[in-house]
Amino acid sequence: MVERSPGDVTLSTLDEDLKAGFGDLTQEVQTGFRDLTEEVQSGFADLKAEMRAGFADVKGEMRTGFADLKAEVRDLKATLVTGFSRLPTRESSEEMVQLLREANRLHEERFTRLDVRIREQHLENQQALHAVVEGQRMLVEGQQALVEAQRTLVDQVRALATQIGGLSADIKALIARLDALIKSRGDGSPSA
Repeated sequence: MVERSPGDVTLSTLDEDLKAGFGDLTQEVQTGFRDLTEEVQSGFADLKAEMRAGFADVKGEMRTGFADLKAEVRDLKATLVTGFSRLPTRESSEEMVQLLREANRLHEERFTRLDVRIREQHLENQQALHAVVEGQRMLVEGQQALVEAQRTLVDQVRALATQIGGLSADIKALIARLDALIKSRGDGSPSA
């Protein structure tokens, strides 16, 4: 047989290496799957326990909630029964309707009287306003007449001033003539 060196690769060495490698790999995969199976079983057991505890809590809360709801429904029922028992009977309802109709009729009468009074006051107010407007119109006309009279008076005063100026000139001329006459006589005696 031929002698082999440790670095020679043959089919039998390759087969041995593969068997050894796959043997280890098989062992590791089996160990891994066993560990995974145990972890999954442990996880499911924990999950199962947690879900049972959660469902027990939910079941307890639902029972408590339904008990509270049942008590509240009983309270509501008692309140409704009490409330409806206090409602008036048919006879007292008819009496209330009659009282309300009578009150409405009285209110209508009051409103009618109030409406008539308001209309009367409105008419009085309009008459007063018309009187005020008429008074203001007459006042404006009076003021316009007064202004016109003042203009006429101013014109007449100007004319009078002009006449007084003319009269003053005439008087000065007369005085000058009288002075001239007196001076022409000399002694101031009347002429014959």
